[in-house]
Amino acid sequence: MCDNRTRWSIAFCMTTLFGSQIAAAGLSPITDQTRTPHRPQLIEFDRDSDAANRIVAADLLRSLSQEIPAAVCHLHQGISVAEARGLLQHSVETFDRVANALLHGDESLGVIGSEARPRIVMELEALIKDWAPIRDASLTVLAQPDNAEAAQAIYDSNEVMYDKTYKFLAHLEGQYANGSELLASDMMLLEVVGRMAVTNQRLAYDACQVWSHDADAAHIAEDLLKTMSIYENSLTALSVGMPSMGIEPPPSKVISEKLDEIGDHWKEIHDKLIVVSTGVEISIEDREWLYHELAVKLHAIEELERLYENHAKRIY
Repeated sequence: MCDNRTRWSIAFCMTTLFGSQIAAAGLSPITDQTRTPHRPQLIEFDRDSDAANRIVAADLLRSLSQEIPAAVCHLHQGISVAEARGLLQHSVETFDRVANALLHGDESLGVIGSEARPRIVMELEALIKDWAPIRDASLTVLAQPDNAEAAQAIYDSNEVMYDKTYKFLAHLEGQYANGSELLASDMMLLEVVGRMAVTNQRLAYDACQVWSHDADAAHIAEDLLKTMSIYENSLTALSVGMPSMGIEPPPSKVISEKLDEIGDHWKEIHDKLIVVSTGVEISIEDREWLYHELAVKLHAIEELERLYENHAKRIY
C-alpha cells in the first residue's frame, strides 16, 4: 500500500498503477529521470503558497509537449485546419508564457514571484533553451503548413521534449511536495489528472501519425493502444478511487460530475481509435471528428485540473 508521504512513494504508486504500459508507450513514470483553441487560466491562490499552481503550470508544459506535435500533424496533413491552427498558435504562446511565469512569476497565473530554488532555475533555463528550435519550427508550420522539414523536426523532438518536461515536473514536484506547501496525496491526484491531459493529446498525435503514413504505422498503432489504456486507467482511478495506490474517490460532487462529463461518450472515441489502430482508413470527416472530440475532452480535463487545484488548497 502506498503511504503518500514521500516523493518515492508517488513514483512507486504511479508505476504500479500503470505498470509497464507507461514505459512501453514511451511515457515515462515519475522518476528523477479542439475546437476550443484556448486553455483555461490557472487559478490564483493566496500569495503565501503557490505550490499547486507551480506544479500545474509545469504539468501544462508536459501536456503542451504532446499538444503541439498533435496540432502540427493535423495542420500539416490538412485535417481540421482551422482548429489545428488555432490550437497550435495558442499552444506556442502558452508554452512561452507559462515557462516565463515559472521562472520570473506571473500573478495573473497565480505564480507569485521568481523561482528561488537554484536547481529548478537551472533546469527551467535549460528547458527554455531546448524549446527554442521547437518554437521556431512550430511558427514555420503555422506560416507554411506544407513545410515537411519543419513538421518532421517537431515529430523528431516529440519524445525528447516529453521526457524533458516530465523530468522538470518531477524535480519541481520533489521540491514542493511537503506538508507545509502541498500534501503528497494532493500531488498524486494532480499527477493523474495531468497524465490524462498528456495521453489525450498523445492519442490525437498517434492517430494522425497512423493515417499520415509518414511513420512506422505498426509501432505507432501499438503506442496508441497502450496510451489509450493509460488514459482509461487514469479516468477509472479518479472516478472510483484506488486506495491501495493512494488515490481516493472524488472528494466533491463537482469533481465527480466533471469526471462523469469526461467519461461521457468516451466509448465512441475509444471505438474509433480501435479502428485507427488496425490501419483501416477512415474518412476525412471521421478524422476531423476524432481530433475535435479529443480536444473537447482535453478542455474538460483542464477544468478538472482546476478543480483539483482548488481542492489542494482546500478552496471550496
